Order: sequence, then C-alpha cells, then structure tokens
Amino acid sequence: MRIAIEGGIGSGKTSTAVLVAERLACSVVLEQTATHPFLADFYADIEKYKLETELAFVLLHYHQLHVLDEVSPIVSDFAPGKDLIFARLNLSGKDLELFELLYDNLSGRILPPNITVFLDLPITTLMERILNRARSYELDMQPDYLERLLRFYKDNLNVLGPRVHVLSLAGTEAREEVADKVLSLIETSPVPRHLA
Repeated sequence: MRIAIEGGIGSGKTSTAVLVAERLACSVVLEQTATHPFLADFYADIEKYKLETELAFVLLHYHQLHVLDEVSPIVSDFAPGKDLIFARLNLSGKDLELFELLYDNLSGRILPPNITVFLDLPITTLMERILNRARSYELDMQPDYLERLLRFYKDNLNVLGPRVHVLSLAGTEAREEVADKVLSLIETSPVPRHLA
C-alpha cells in the first residue's frame, strides 16, 4: 500500500509522514527539496524560473518513486499529482503543454498512492511555520501565493490519488495527534485486497 501525506507548504507533511510510517512499520519516502537545483531561484523570481522548477520537480519525484518495488508499503510526504497542481498554478500556454506531456508520460510509469491525506491548515498558521523554519528560499513567500496554491490544491484534489481525505486542522495539534488522526482516516478507508 502507498500512502501520501499532502498539504500546503508548512503543513507538516514530512513530520506526519515519518510518524505514520513509524507506526505502520513501513518505509518512508521524503521529498528531496534540498536537491532541487532551481528552487531558491524560483522563490526569488517565480516568473523567470517557473518552467525549469516545475520540470525539475516532476523529474525528482519520478526519480524517487520509480525505483520502489510495487509490493512494499510506503508512506511519502508528497503525492506525484502535486506536480500537476503546481504546474497548473505556475505555468500556462506552451510551458504547461510541455510540462503535461512529460508528466503524463512519467506518471504512467509509477504507482499512485492508494490513499492520500491532505493536511488543511489556516494560511496564518502556514505562514508562521514557514517563517519559523527559516528556509532561506521560502522567507520571501507571499501569503497570496500560498492562498492561490491552496485553492489550486482544493480544486484539484482528484489528481492526488484515487482516495483523498481532507484533514482539517487548527494548527495547534501536536505532531503525534495529527499522526493519530491520519491513521484513523487510513483505517476507515480500506483499500481493496488486490491493492493492499
């Protein structure tokens, strides 16, 4: 079974994925944002670096996921469909067509998550967390970009996998409490035997 934890920037995807994987005694796959060659440039000038940023993300995610065997259970802090959501937010015209061509080709080569849990938190909480974690490339992120991103996520939840659960959070919950809520959602959303 493949489980993806999704949400806006700063929503706690990584810490939640790690805790859920520990409790399920399975492997965890974490997004490798530190290896992205254009991410800092993108946040400094979105218009100038949006195409290479989105293309690099889809390739990085494919690189992480295509090597996994199809039977071992995993929890990841991203769903491959997030690449399509970010591309629809940031690209248009021929750039979006190019991206979708690559995305369609690569997404057909990897398994989507069986269950995706979207961590939904208030924008103010996300902005506070982004500032607190102090990643240099995120510090100038504007709240309106984050608001548009969340709107695109919510309008495109279907691309995150066949079963997507939205977990509304206040942002005051402890990490363990969030993991408990995610596990409850997973337990109440059985996967057909042939997918487990």
